[in-house]
Amino acid sequence: MSLMAACFVFCSDCDARQDSENRPHIVLVMADDQGWGQTGYYGHPFLKTPHLDDMAAHGLRLDRFYAGGPVCSPTRATVLTGRTHERTGVMSHGYPLRLQEKTIPQALAEVGYVTSHFGKWHLNGIRGAGIPILPNDERRPDVFGFGHWLSVTNFFDMNPLMGQRGKPAGDFEKKTGDSSEVVVMEALRFLKEQLNKKSDVRTFTVIWFGTPHSPWASLE
Repeated sequence: MSLMAACFVFCSDCDARQDSENRPHIVLVMADDQGWGQTGYYGHPFLKTPHLDDMAAHGLRLDRFYAGGPVCSPTRATVLTGRTHERTGVMSHGYPLRLQEKTIPQALAEVGYVTSHFGKWHLNGIRGAGIPILPNDERRPDVFGFGHWLSVTNFFDMNPLMGQRGKPAGDFEKKTGDSSEVVVMEALRFLKEQLNKKSDVRTFTVIWFGTPHSPWASLE
């Protein structure tokens, strides 16, 4: 919970008149169904995570950050709100995030941030295999503060079919390749577009991978 507290302190200290150059760009990345011990820096005997190991060695490790529940959706709700599952209403898979909840992207958008979500959502109460987010979904990402999104309801893997804000129902984004690589490349493309439009813009970007959740598929 320390990360959430820090984020909200940051939000409360942000003044809309403050020089935007003093505000950081924020990227929040989450792997799907990866336990805290499934990393090299925690001594896993088989799994190799060199990039995460490097970040852990040279960055800040929050070893007392507790998820809102032992499964996917409650954790995501806690990450976005800083609140536990009995308050967000997301008790397990299939429970939607309550509409009255306030989120980090909402707070950051109020002070001028461009907010975006890429990848798995899983906060709209839909279970089962991932499908594109529909424009009439009452709990789509923009309802909770994301100005732009390219997202699916649940886990996704190769060649994902994704929903995008502004696209009509049935007009989905068909992507080719591994889902994690797809969302990273789409996020980078979007960020470059925003920076080209306005050099002093500040961004909050959420990338939620579909991997390493099963089923596992090799690129080759």
